[in-house]
Formats: sequence, structure tokens, C-alpha cells
Amino acid sequence: MTPPRLTHHRVAWSTVDDIARGTADLDTVREIRNAERSRSLLLLRAIRDEALSNPAAAGPLPPPDLAWQVLEEVQRTAPAVFEEVLSYPYVAGWAGFTLRHLRRGHSTDPEPAWAHLGHLYGIAAAAGLRAGVDLDLPVPVRRGVVSLPTLGAARVFDGSTDPCSVARIRSSGSSASGVEIEAADLALELPADVTQDGPNWQALRSFAFRQGPHVLSLRLDDLDPYRGLYESLDPHRLDDAEASAWHKLLDGAWQVICRCLPERADTMSAALDVLAPYPFTSRFPLVSASSGEAFGGVVVARPDAPEDLAETLVHEFQHILLGGLLRLVPLLRQDKSASKIEGGFYYAPWRDDPRPAAGLLQGICAFSGVTELWRAASLREGDPVKLRAEFGYSRWQTPTREAVHALRADADLTEAGRRLIGRIGQRLADFETGAQGHHPAASMVAADHRAGWRLRYLRPDPAAVAALAWHWQDASDSGTRYRCGETLGSEPDGPWSSARADLLQRAAQADRFPDIRASVALTGATPADRALAEGRHGEALDGYRDELREDPDRPAAWTGFALAWAALEAGPGPALLMERPQLVRAVHRLLRAGTQTPQPDTLATWLATRLEPGDGPQGSPRTGMA
Repeated sequence: MTPPRLTHHRVAWSTVDDIARGTADLDTVREIRNAERSRSLLLLRAIRDEALSNPAAAGPLPPPDLAWQVLEEVQRTAPAVFEEVLSYPYVAGWAGFTLRHLRRGHSTDPEPAWAHLGHLYGIAAAAGLRAGVDLDLPVPVRRGVVSLPTLGAARVFDGSTDPCSVARIRSSGSSASGVEIEAADLALELPADVTQDGPNWQALRSFAFRQGPHVLSLRLDDLDPYRGLYESLDPHRLDDAEASAWHKLLDGAWQVICRCLPERADTMSAALDVLAPYPFTSRFPLVSASSGEAFGGVVVARPDAPEDLAETLVHEFQHILLGGLLRLVPLLRQDKSASKIEGGFYYAPWRDDPRPAAGLLQGICAFSGVTELWRAASLREGDPVKLRAEFGYSRWQTPTREAVHALRADADLTEAGRRLIGRIGQRLADFETGAQGHHPAASMVAADHRAGWRLRYLRPDPAAVAALAWHWQDASDSGTRYRCGETLGSEPDGPWSSARADLLQRAAQADRFPDIRASVALTGATPADRALAEGRHGEALDGYRDELREDPDRPAAWTGFALAWAALEAGPGPALLMERPQLVRAVHRLLRAGTQTPQPDTLATWLATRLEPGDGPQGSPRTGMA
């Protein structure tokens, strides 16, 4: 390929500010895409060099020079095609994956390295077919499939018992007609129009959605072997009904985005290229992801409603922009020797596990965009997603601001990182103007998650816990007060359940989920959870008390008890159980290991009188793993 004139990519402070403030425009996306293009070219060259230095890496395929020559010809004769193939998210994702595989190996990958390296031939073949150049290339066959990125996949049943083999693709002239794939004694001719399905050929689906002046063009990729995040995948073709459902959801999601964030729509369209469907796992939260190596690609599990997909697209768009920025400017100082971000771990209100500073930064950026979407929708009188928006805005506004406050003190932030976080914090503060920030169910979900995280990850000082348990049993104690420090555990002390959060969110959207009994059955919530969702707090308290009697260690019952009790009354006991459920449960465990099993509220009220003044919530949000 023709080497470009070497230039340096430079980032202006205004680019950092625009991404932080949510005002990134088409120029910002172009700036990032230019850098991504340079990275892809460097990766391709590095892959070629690795292959040439180790000829055995090609396996049964010839060295990649033939593929390289085709790509050079496409670059010369059809530069627009070359750029489109080069910028395809899963071509860039393949390049990063394969270079690591060639250099370091992949102990858990069942496929040989040559099959990954050989994907370069599939990329070259796809580019050549699109450009109308003559082709005669070997291509890898994975479990009977030949992948042609940006075009589709051919199913080649060559009778081979090996999971990976080699076929040959040939074409002549500027027409796709006559394209043939040969494998063993089989010859498969592709359809004249490779954008349409044919016998043993599955074309990549492309959608376009228009809302006023805003157009979103997306490919729905269920075929590319590198559409995943950390490993290669087999094709998983969606049937027509499922593809139609995705089309309907994407159309509705684009309407929500254009209606609520019209000033962001064109920038989002420029940054989003491909959606890879992911198997459904849960409704709240929806599963979605994007990779810093595959700019413009998102992996998403199909939701039930367009507004949920709109949230996911905004969320992943924010990740994509930040990932591109991180390619150009460091936001956190990195320990080169350890290959990891220095420092401790944080509570992230959107994750069940402790997160390093880099992870918290990603979440802050993503959920600032989600907060903006729901704020805008909540301010639109009569908007069909208003109930969903009011819940979503309240759920994420305050927790995201708290995460910003925690991360701003991190010494590992670079000047650019501090600037980005500062601008995001100001943006979130500005959102509060004119917006309703408190939604009871959303606030309860946020408090539940925070208490649940503390219960599972913070470990109270065993000596202090033992002393408190001893004094509980010592009737002659004169009222000694204690301080009880905490450390952060690496594994959760008890399982997580999203049932109550799911139920509370559904209950807050009576327009979508009017039948509370159906919601209870669908989410797996308990009768106590239903009572809490319906505001019957006394009944909920009794229900959680019964649950703890059956299983005194159940985390969801402890935090449910705390939520119901705090809703019924104020005081140091409920406050302590909400803020430090881990301490109450730890003392409770020790007591019941002996001869006593006190009631949770009785114990929490007593413990509140035995802690030193100011010994409130323990455990810095930034702390090392225990």
C-alpha cells in the first residue's frame, strides 16, 4: 500500500472540551477517524512484517504479499472502497487481535494463528470485489464459512473434517457476476448482486433511518468473525423476523434521539457504523459494549423498546468518542512496567464490581450522555417516553456526579484528564437547571445498589467487629465507643440479584408495565420486593425480616430491609444500616455463630450508639484490594 506522508495527529484543547461538554461535531469525529485510519495502516504493516519474519505463521496459506498487492491496487484504482474497507470496525478489531496473537499467542483460542492471519486474504478479496479488480486468492475457511468483511459470508461445505481449511476465490472484470469460491471438489458461485442473499451466501444487512434532516446508516453484522470483543465468533445469522424487529427498534430509537437530542444526531450518525447483535441476557441493565479497537462498532442485546435502545446507542457513542480521544491523548498516567493504570479502585454506580480509575472514567463519560438524553426527554411535555425519562434522569444524574467528585481527586489524572472530568462535572451540574432530579423509585434503585455494593465488597475490621459483638453480649458494658475501619475485598461477599431493581424500574413505567404481578413473575422479585415497589413499606419490612430469618446472609434481603426501614422512619439506626450494612451483617454473623441472633433493626440501632462520632460510612472510594 502506498505509504502516506508522515504527519503527527494533534489534539486541541477544544476537542477535549467538546467531548466533555457533549458538543462534539462532525469535525471532531473526522479528527478521530483520521487517527484511527493511521492506526489501522500501522497495524496492517506490523502484521505483514510479523508474517514475513515468521513464514511458518501463514500455515497452509502463502505469505500475505498477494493480499497486500490486491489492497494496493484497490487503494490506487478505487480509493473510496479502500477507505471504507479499512475503516470497517471489525477490520480494525481483527488487526489488533491478530497482531497480539502473532506476537504473544492466545492460549485459549481453538483456532490456529494462520486462520487469523489469513483473514487478511478475506479482507483483500472483499475490497477487490467491491472495486471490480481481478481476483485469484486463497481464503481461509472456518467451520465451513468464508468471511468477506463488509460484504457477507459464504457457506462452503467442502467435506473437510478440519475446523479450518483453505478455499480459493476468483473473479474477473468489474462485475460481481461470475465470482466463484472453490474448496476441494466444490465450486460455489456467488449471486450477481452480493448485497442480497443467495444459495449458500448471506449478505451483510444494511439499514438507513431518516428523521427530518438526520439520517442514520447502520450495518447489522451477525456474520463477521471479529464482531465480538475478545475472541473470534462463528456467524449467527438472524432470521428475517429478528432482523425486522431490529429494524423497527432502531427506527424508533433514532426517532427518540432526533426528537430529544437533535443537535447530537448528525455526530452520532457519523460515529456509529455497525451494530452486532448480542444474545439477550437481561432487561435492566441491557447488555452492550464497544471496543476501543473497533471504532464505530457496538455490540448490543436486543431490548424490548426503542427508548431503551436509544439509551444504549447514546451510551456506546460516548464510549466510542472517548476511546478515540484516548488513542490521541493520555487522560491517566500509566504504569508502563505493570501495563496497568496505577492506583486503587472505586465504586461505580453502574457496575457491580469495583472499578479502576480508567473504568470509572469510561462510565462517567457514557452516563453523562445518558443523563443528557433522559433530561432532555423529561423536559418535553407529552413526550411518549416521559415516564422512562424521569426515571432514567433521576437514576443517573446524582450518582454520576458523585463518581465525578470521587475521580477528580485521583492523582493519576493528567492535565487533559482533569480538564475532561471538570468539564463533565460542570455539564452535569448545569443539567439540574429546570429538571426534576428526584424520582422515588430511581433514588431507591440507586441507594439499593450503593448499599449492596458496600455489603458485598467492604470488609469491616475483624477486631472491631469482635469487640462490638462481645460488648453486645456484655450487659455490664458502660458504653465504650469504637472506630471500625474497612478494606476492599476482591470478590463479592454474596451473590448479586437485579430482580428488585428490575421490578422498581418496571413499576415506575406504568404506561409500559401496568400489571405488577406479571412484572414480579418476570423479574423473579419476592413478595417483599413487590410490597416495597407499591409503597407498602411496613409489609415489605416484615417480608425482608422473614427472608433474613430463612437466610441471614442473603445480601438482597439485608439491603431490602434497609430500604423499607429507612422509608418508614428516620434515625441513626436506619441511616447506619443504609450506609454500613456490611458492618451490621458482620456483627450479626458473629453473634449468630454463638448463641444469639438479634433482629437487624435492633442491632443496627444499638451499633449506631457504639461508634465514635464521625465514624460514618467507611472505606474510601479509592482503595487497594484486600
